[in-house]
Amino acid sequence: MNSKLKSIYCFDTSAFIQLHIANKVIPIPDLWSELSDFFALGKIISHEFVFEEINPKTAKPDFIAKWIENKQKYFFPISDKQIELVSKILGKFPDLIDPEKEKNEADPWLIALALEKMDDLHLFKEETKVIVVSQEKISSSKKIPAACKEFGVQHMNLEEFFKDNNWKFTISKKE
Repeated sequence: MNSKLKSIYCFDTSAFIQLHIANKVIPIPDLWSELSDFFALGKIISHEFVFEEINPKTAKPDFIAKWIENKQKYFFPISDKQIELVSKILGKFPDLIDPEKEKNEADPWLIALALEKMDDLHLFKEETKVIVVSQEKISSSKKIPAACKEFGVQHMNLEEFFKDNNWKFTISKKE
């Protein structure tokens, strides 16, 4: 990672869900507070549709839904620029959404958000890179990583996100 470049990570639903699942199996101390700090610093953002996917209105919200509830301001709404970009994204990657679903699907909107942020940062000549973080397989020609590549957006998975931020996790045996 270029030490002069700052990074903004656009998190997909799959990344949040994978963190939640992994943390249930092997609890990672301070994981959620570190992620909260990244939100507060503007280093993690996402789209309102990701928020809706994680925090459905339900009588019994799970841990991740409760954790994300007070972070809604970091989940950006639809903009005119995103509408324009999503049209282009879906023109090349129609399988990013299932037209039969009643709810909005976040994938093309997340990529559009990343592109929008990249344009904004370029306009103000900020030395910041915007990266989409998902757990989708890079080998798929129909998923987020392929769309990111096509539109010039950097993509990484959680392992790469941890490495990019010098996060190390260890397992120790209790004595």
